[in-house]
Amino acid sequence: MIFKLLVFGVVVFIVYTLFFKSNRGTVEQPKKRKKKKLDSDTMVECTNCSVFVSETEAIIKDGKFYCSKECAGLK
Repeated sequence: MIFKLLVFGVVVFIVYTLFFKSNRGTVEQPKKRKKKKLDSDTMVECTNCSVFVSETEAIIKDGKFYCSKECAGLK
């Protein structure tokens, strides 16, 4: 009888430590925020054909944005 109570107590203790106590001891690291890349998210209008293209993919010639080499008058 006492052996059964002792085994039951050990099982309860193990279950308690596995599921409840393990979360208390850990310190959560603050989540890192994603830095917003404004360059890739900003859309600009092509001066020649009025098509919108992301700023990173746009071709800049004489301070104006173009969607392609053809619109910019390049090779």
